[in-house]
Amino acid sequence: MSLLKKKTSLIREKRLQAISAFFEPLDILVKENNKETQFLQRVRTFSQETASDILYAVNIISTIPDSAIIIHGGAGCGVGRLSLEIVDRNNGKWAVSNLNERDSILGSDVKLSNAIKQVYKLHNPKIVFVVATPIVAINNDDIESVVDELTEELGISIVPVYTDGFRSKIGTTGIDIVSHAIAKYILKRNSFANTESQKADYVNLLSISESEENVSEVNRLLQELGLQTNVFPRNTTLENIQKTKNASFSIPINPDEADYPGKIFESEFTIPYVQSVLPVGIARTSQWISDIAIATGKQTKVIELLEREKSKLTELLKKKNGNNKKVFINISPAYTIAVYDLLLELGYDVVAIKLTYIDQLHVSFVEKLNAERPDLPILVGEGQLFEEENLLRKINPDIYIGTGDFAVAIRNGIPVININSINIIGFNGVVQFVDKISKTLSNTSFTQLIARNEQKTYTKEWIKKSTNWFIKQEVK
Repeated sequence: MSLLKKKTSLIREKRLQAISAFFEPLDILVKENNKETQFLQRVRTFSQETASDILYAVNIISTIPDSAIIIHGGAGCGVGRLSLEIVDRNNGKWAVSNLNERDSILGSDVKLSNAIKQVYKLHNPKIVFVVATPIVAINNDDIESVVDELTEELGISIVPVYTDGFRSKIGTTGIDIVSHAIAKYILKRNSFANTESQKADYVNLLSISESEENVSEVNRLLQELGLQTNVFPRNTTLENIQKTKNASFSIPINPDEADYPGKIFESEFTIPYVQSVLPVGIARTSQWISDIAIATGKQTKVIELLEREKSKLTELLKKKNGNNKKVFINISPAYTIAVYDLLLELGYDVVAIKLTYIDQLHVSFVEKLNAERPDLPILVGEGQLFEEENLLRKINPDIYIGTGDFAVAIRNGIPVININSINIIGFNGVVQFVDKISKTLSNTSFTQLIARNEQKTYTKEWIKKSTNWFIKQEVK
């Protein structure tokens, strides 16, 4: 059955059996994962707020420069725009349909229709994204009819993005929803026979959350292999979106984020999806470029490329600056896997891991890690700073590597490496990563000052409790 027959994508809990609540030694997670139950679902009886699928979705579509965005919900729903960590390329082409109390119950396709028409009149966008909110998910407002009518009337692409903020506890589901919406309402709507003779001499580079600098590094490596790229969906245009159907291959940067669009392109448009690892660190970047070279028939060029790139890093790796310093990692699964291996290469000791979520794409890594470190603590859940501080106070690491909110680490005097502040992808990323760690550890006076003067937020009683105090097995 076609993935695009459904209104939107399955949530990650159903599609990949993802979990978002867990804290135990690693061997417990492995024992629980079997063919019948897969990862055992748990719930938090108390949970702090985390980023929803809406915020993840908006973070992507706001990078598409020739589009406009309509938040279909109450006026307050538009505050989601403030969460963006990027420069908004829509240049103010935003609107909210402004549903009131009555509309929240009965719906209002009239307000949505008027909002689309006004945005079109003011900005003349090539694409209008209509982002559904929890209000619409509850009242089941008929977005589809409005989209069908105005697509024909205005002659532009109008794309409903069916987020809702509560079906999934994993915000990354919003990435799948956007990929599904673009494929269904732009690519499939104007579909044509996609034969081998129509395949063009470029590949789809699936970039979801990477900075432009990281994408440039990936493009540099692919161009060394003689591959031209068409980037999708981040920072793309309508023309480039339409080009995706003719690409010869789809290549991921982050395999967690690119999994769904890669599978859509493969099943709907017969574009082979090159499954590989995240190109962070020497070993994984080498594997990534080798996998691509084999799939695309560029093997003759890859050996020379790898030798040249690795030779630049020889002296760097000889230094082994880690000195067994204890590291806590708090990032998304694919980055955790790659950074973990890179830290081992550099001589660091990872003492605990926190993941935003974990699913069946990560089983091989979990099993490998379990064979080496069965007692390694693993905390799963985006946000949840109260659990994070509980764990950090117990393990007392020398370095904290992550993204997002670093308040917990800093007020406990732990130096922070923010991987969003460096270009960590590819061989050049190794140099920047090592340099960042070196500079951070050479001057820890700021974090030490904060730790001495910061009033501790959590009580001694909470710190004494188990980190998983509020994490319970799901009762069905």
